Amino acid sequence: MVDDLLVQLMETFTLTGVLISAAIFTRLALKARSIGSFRFQLSIFMLVWVAAEIPHIAETLGLIAVGSFDELGLEVHMMSMAVFALFVGSRSYKFLRVKPLPPLPAPIPPVLPTGALEK
Repeated sequence: MVDDLLVQLMETFTLTGVLISAAIFTRLALKARSIGSFRFQLSIFMLVWVAAEIPHIAETLGLIAVGSFDELGLEVHMMSMAVFALFVGSRSYKFLRVKPLPPLPAPIPPVLPTGALEK
């Protein structure tokens, strides 16, 4: 019974954290300057992830019964994680790829003093 209570408490804590993170990522997506920005794209992927986790947590808490959707949920989750991995991989590749260094500027000749020089 104590384990059951502890599990329920931790799942409730998890659901609260997931809902708070959904609010944060929604705000980040709305504040992004463009749809092509990294912030917007990452926020949308995180919102999809959150949306996939909420039914699982709600089922564990006994709030809903998903029953026959378990296999479909696993397939959707696997596909979303594969797309997420491709997204992060492509963004990381663009960031980490070696770019050629710009050419060095021509050296500036030293300025010689002008005027009367004492010897």
